[in-house]
Amino acid sequence: MHERLARLADDHPGVATLRRIGTSRLGDPMLCLTVGDGPRHAVVAAGPNPNEPIGGLTVTHLAGRLCADAGLRRAEGYTWHIVGCLDPDGTRLNEGWFAGPFTRAQYGRHFYRPAGNEQVEWTFPFAYKRAYFDRVLPETLALIG
Repeated sequence: MHERLARLADDHPGVATLRRIGTSRLGDPMLCLTVGDGPRHAVVAAGPNPNEPIGGLTVTHLAGRLCADAGLRRAEGYTWHIVGCLDPDGTRLNEGWFAGPFTRAQYGRHFYRPAGNEQVEWTFPFAYKRAYFDRVLPETLALIG
């Protein structure tokens, strides 16, 4: 994923820039490709659930289309912030079934999904009445930033 995003930034200078937005719990960099310069901002992020690899393919396809098509960028009016993977550590634990064979046994042996309190999209800070949560994951902080 990092290579695909880096290649888009290299191939489209002035249109796309790549930056590090954070570090995963196991030390992997988290990258964001910013495309366009519209007045509104959109964040598109893949992999909040590490057992769903289609998101990475989807965001890189979107990034490629946006980089290549100035008309599309203008028509939408956004600056796009595209994060290739929100949970690189958990995604790595699923790599055993990503390439197949696509059988129930292969999937079952190599499936990983973190507990709720270890999922990026479940650990945003909040305070409401007596409810309070501030054990935010580094990956969530990267997305917030």
